[in-house]
Amino acid sequence: MRERIENIDLSIRKISEKASKKDDVVRFDIGQPSFDTPEHVKEATKEGLKEKQGYSPMLGLEKLRKAILKEENEKKGFKEFDLGLENVMVTTGGMGALFALFSAHLGEDDKALFNDPCWGPYKMISEVNGNEWEQVQYWNDDRELRDEAREKIAEADFMVVNTPGNPTGYVLTEEQAKEIGEYAEENDTFLVSDEVYHRLIYGKQHFSPAVHAHDSAVVGSASKNHAMTGWRVGWIIDEPENIEEYAKVSRASTACPPRISQYAAIEALENDSHVEEMREAYEERRDLLVESMNDLGWDFVAPEGAIYAFPEVGEDSWDFCMDMIDEGVAMVPGEPMGPESDQNVRICFGSTTKKEINKAFDRLEGELQ
Repeated sequence: MRERIENIDLSIRKISEKASKKDDVVRFDIGQPSFDTPEHVKEATKEGLKEKQGYSPMLGLEKLRKAILKEENEKKGFKEFDLGLENVMVTTGGMGALFALFSAHLGEDDKALFNDPCWGPYKMISEVNGNEWEQVQYWNDDRELRDEAREKIAEADFMVVNTPGNPTGYVLTEEQAKEIGEYAEENDTFLVSDEVYHRLIYGKQHFSPAVHAHDSAVVGSASKNHAMTGWRVGWIIDEPENIEEYAKVSRASTACPPRISQYAAIEALENDSHVEEMREAYEERRDLLVESMNDLGWDFVAPEGAIYAFPEVGEDSWDFCMDMIDEGVAMVPGEPMGPESDQNVRICFGSTTKKEINKAFDRLEGELQ
């Protein structure tokens, strides 16, 4: 077995395995929406099944690519690029998009750069791919690119920016998107902008750093914005010559995205009133969570988007999370997400209700105070 595969960290499974064996646990550890896939989206699959089935085109169904193109062109700054269908590739989930990007751009001697903290699978994909990787905190408290981050970006061949971010809920301002995009461009560092939560933002606006970097790609997904986590529909936006290379990776791995899921994604993107309903519910939960964390005296930055908070709890994150499962609250330790996050925990408020949030913090308050 390759050493790099053996080194892949799946330790967070310890949390879900322990929580699943206990009754009445509030599951903040599961990073998926509490909402079911909208009924009209499910119904669209029935209509799609009336068509002849088989492999989908390698780049995805044309109707879905058109719907994706419309959604991406609504982002600030994208229309000026005159994107066409040749810039769009449908993938088997956001993970399929990331795997294609890493595989096409990174060899064993190349280095990828991620924020500290970051979503763990960036590192997992690097281990499978065999490329080097490193983490660094991108931003200081004034929302400016840190000097150390500038040094690491200049050294890297490839970097990922996630906005809104998992696990922190951090959302880039227009100035930040411009600063990091232009700096990646100046240093010939390929920039991947992971924007799978771009429609789940609270009181702010989404800005893509890819707008400011010619050598860049955007990753999107139906999973979180449309409550379609198990349907496995994602996409890449990039130059046509790069799309051709990503298609080769897809052909060698998943062959093509699932046809039936694409029927559902077309409906989700074309008739999307459900997104705002979910966003409003998430914002209410976010506000309740912020109030609850303040009552406990935790140090945190209020999430501005996505469905996560990342408070500092003042002790080893693994010990804390394992102990709190015994009290009926499951959270994810921050240590696997970055070397500077060993006292943080990730709380997914998207997977729970307000009633469950209140229940969880009643338990935490009783245990911690």
